[in-house]
Amino acid sequence: LIQKTINFMPSRFKRQLSLDSRLPPGAHDNDIDELTQQIEQNNQLMADNPLSRHLRIERIKSLPQTINIKREIKTKLSTSARSRSGSRRITYWQRFKYSYRILRARLGAFLANTVTNLEIWYGSMKNIEGHFGSGVSAYFKFLRWLFISYCIVAVLCFGFIVLPQLLLNKHHGGFKPTTMFKFLDIFTGEGYLTTTVLFYGGYSNETISIIPKNTYNLPMGYFLTMICVYLITFVIMSVSMARSYRRTFIEASGITSTYADKIFCAWDFGISNEKMARLAHKSLFNELREMLNELEMPQIEQTLLQKFWSIALKTSSHFLVLFMLAGLGVGMWTMLNYFEEIEDVTRSFSYLYLPIATNCIMLAMQMVFGYIAKMEGYKTPRTRVHITLMRNFLLEVVIIGVLLGFWISDTKTQCWETAIGQEIYRLVIVDFVISIVGVTIYQIGKSLLSRSFKSIGAPEFDISQASLSLVFNQTLLFIGLLYSPILPVIVIIKMILMFYILKAILIKYCKPPAKLWKSTQTHTLYLVMSFLSLLGVLVANGYIMTQVRVSQTCGPFRNFNFMYEIITQNIAKLTKEHLFWRIVVSITRPAFVGGILLGMCVIVYYLRSKSRARIGMVKLLKEMLYMEARDKEFLLGHIMKLGQQSDSHIE
Repeated sequence: LIQKTINFMPSRFKRQLSLDSRLPPGAHDNDIDELTQQIEQNNQLMADNPLSRHLRIERIKSLPQTINIKREIKTKLSTSARSRSGSRRITYWQRFKYSYRILRARLGAFLANTVTNLEIWYGSMKNIEGHFGSGVSAYFKFLRWLFISYCIVAVLCFGFIVLPQLLLNKHHGGFKPTTMFKFLDIFTGEGYLTTTVLFYGGYSNETISIIPKNTYNLPMGYFLTMICVYLITFVIMSVSMARSYRRTFIEASGITSTYADKIFCAWDFGISNEKMARLAHKSLFNELREMLNELEMPQIEQTLLQKFWSIALKTSSHFLVLFMLAGLGVGMWTMLNYFEEIEDVTRSFSYLYLPIATNCIMLAMQMVFGYIAKMEGYKTPRTRVHITLMRNFLLEVVIIGVLLGFWISDTKTQCWETAIGQEIYRLVIVDFVISIVGVTIYQIGKSLLSRSFKSIGAPEFDISQASLSLVFNQTLLFIGLLYSPILPVIVIIKMILMFYILKAILIKYCKPPAKLWKSTQTHTLYLVMSFLSLLGVLVANGYIMTQVRVSQTCGPFRNFNFMYEIITQNIAKLTKEHLFWRIVVSITRPAFVGGILLGMCVIVYYLRSKSRARIGMVKLLKEMLYMEARDKEFLLGHIMKLGQQSDSHIE
């Protein structure tokens, strides 16, 4: 098919048409008809498909006629092609459908442009990208993306869980604090905060009726809101990860004109601010540096012994990391048992032992992993960052897995859901104090020392450590959301402070990385880690909802054995004549389920076939573009040769 198409390119089939290319510009109707008839003799050009239309247009462009004559020829050829294929004019319904699609596309583009203009922290992102490259800015863009998703979660939880409980407390006196408020309660979550709406135990199992003849079932609202939040977040992260993967690995595959695109098309001519122009200039400069660094990377030929040593070193490092993670898991379980047995007079402060120890262990292990990655000697800084990110992600999985497993195994506490919520609350607060405030003090101190002692050197922004903090906070949020509906608000405040503190430290005290790299794959890796952590949280919370007995003394599900029973028991109360019951019975029949599965198989087959066809069309169009470039190169060469010959004859 490719060869057949190439044979009918304008430069190939031009000599097949017996046209007199020296027709006078003022051709009459007879000349137009003659040109049209001769082009119609080529069946390849007269087919009613996009490829033939493209070839017809190229053939018409090659005619040495005026634009009006070419338009008339194009109109006649299009009419003839439609009549040959038996196509008819579109109906009013089709016209309405096409108009609706165009309107929807324009509306989508308008909304996307509006969202872009209202993009939060846009100037800060450009400032960071201009000074430190896209590798560092990818972290802050990921932070902004998580911040927006957390805002959606916070609005849903506050509107359907927290607000109804606050109204109940106001009208029926549901909240009765048992102790006085202490400043230390802000860090421990104990005392006064234990029975507030901050934690699971502060929610009632009643049905409220603030508005006459309208009721709201708090346990049902609590459960359904959690299910909807998890599903919406899962869908958002899945779509974002798929889009980023497609944009990074599928659409960008095989593209070789990246430098030309950057040089000729990257500048935004809509910039009217001098400061933004300077930032855009720096950003473009850094992007070109990133691409040239990868292009000019020295290719060192290794001997067989050097290759063997490199592979052995990296394999040993991977096994060492896995062994350290396994030992960490065992050590943390032992530490949790030890902390549980501690009974001290200053019990309030002892609640902070676990979060402080956990965060210190994470910081120490991250430093060890970073040192191991440097010793492995990866060729590019991007590879080293990616390996360190994956190891830090495994570190987070081990720590969260051990903590959650230990908490679930100890559900004999009077209100174990509130206890888990308090533990996660303390982890979030202490993580901010240690990983943000502590690291900030360290970077400021190192920067001040580097001004007096040049051998120390200014600090660089540690992307792997900062990104682990984001993924760790995300995992804590979605685990603790079931036991603390206000936790998203706390995490949002924390992320706002993180952004401005890290940005200030980055701009004022950190130095740009010595080697830059493109950040597209790094951003995709961030989304993959977020998706995997959320998937693990969904599995864990699904197990808790269906297999772990709830507390009988607190919370909205105190009248049930398991959380999911609120759905099954309410469905069981419905009569057989109820509409919802009829829908449930209908969709659970084998014929309906089989039809759904069959339809899904057909859709998958159709999409796969469509994808293959588009891949083939892309290859075909690339081949056509390549051949057109060869044709133009050939013609230019002949023109230059003829010009040289004419010059020689003149001389």
